[in-house]
Amino acid sequence: MALNSEQPEGPARNARAEQLLAEAEKLNIPLAVIEALGHQLKAYNYSSEKDRMFVPFARLLRMWDERPEDFDEYEAHTLHWVFKWMTTGMLDQPHIPLASIEKWLGEMEHRYRLAGHSERAVRGAEFSVAAHVGDLPRAERAYAAWLAADRDSMADCHACELHSQGWWRAERGADAEALDLWRPVLEGEFTCAHEPHTVLASSLGPLLRLGRPDEARAHHLRGFRLVRPMESMRGAYADHVEFCALTGNEARGLELLAERPAYFTDTGQPRSRMDFLAAVTLLMDRLTAMGMGAQSVPGPDGRDWTAVELAAHARADALADVRRAVAQVEALGQGKGLRARVGG
Repeated sequence: MALNSEQPEGPARNARAEQLLAEAEKLNIPLAVIEALGHQLKAYNYSSEKDRMFVPFARLLRMWDERPEDFDEYEAHTLHWVFKWMTTGMLDQPHIPLASIEKWLGEMEHRYRLAGHSERAVRGAEFSVAAHVGDLPRAERAYAAWLAADRDSMADCHACELHSQGWWRAERGADAEALDLWRPVLEGEFTCAHEPHTVLASSLGPLLRLGRPDEARAHHLRGFRLVRPMESMRGAYADHVEFCALTGNEARGLELLAERPAYFTDTGQPRSRMDFLAAVTLLMDRLTAMGMGAQSVPGPDGRDWTAVELAAHARADALADVRRAVAQVEALGQGKGLRARVGG
């Protein structure tokens, strides 16, 4: 499992994790199965197959409820840690109703309280849910409670927390505040396996809006090198495609599309697919406006594409994902905020 963890993100590593679980199950050692399930869950989470992580988590949780003594200290900690991945990860899956997400948020809060953990991670997850559906009053309350709660072993690292906090300030139109929050990550004071990767990508739009294109270009060059080999970072990759479309670097944008044909079709995380397709649509629209609609462009494998054709295809697929996301919350009458954010 340690060797497999060092392999590149993607289906091959996931398949090996599945094989390792099958081998662990032959040992008749509960902790071996627990460790293999945790490894499989992590492999899925850091790949294009994020939708597959819920099954091993459900099995782990059942094993914990039935025989918690089978878990060592590390695996018990890990089980509670990945609760965050489950709750917020459900937001990326529009087929999961909002009622189910709220249920799991409540379950997370209950189990964290039983384990003696701070509510910091719980309030952070609640903020993510509220921000996702456009419930701004609840999002602001959860955001304040998140920052006020004590940091403990369940809190995300400083780099990840600062990314989320800066993202929210940018969402609320405070680009300069966002960049101030991100400065410690950009300067290397706080880093992790996925930072400053996502901060560099998220900073591109705010820098352009603030009239700082040279800094944005530097962040693109530095940040793209980081996300390039990581299959799970399609959302950040989309930010780089969007940057190319907004800055007259359409040719560079096409190079990025050519490197990741699977990003058009990987369905394990619909939310990042929607973001990627939106960036593709923007890029194709820019080419068409330049009189290059008939140009051959890289797209999903299996056929040749022109810019006009790919724009229509990407727009249709992105809007289909949007409609599924709206349906996720409409059943409870909470779709108004999300509809407002996507223009109805």
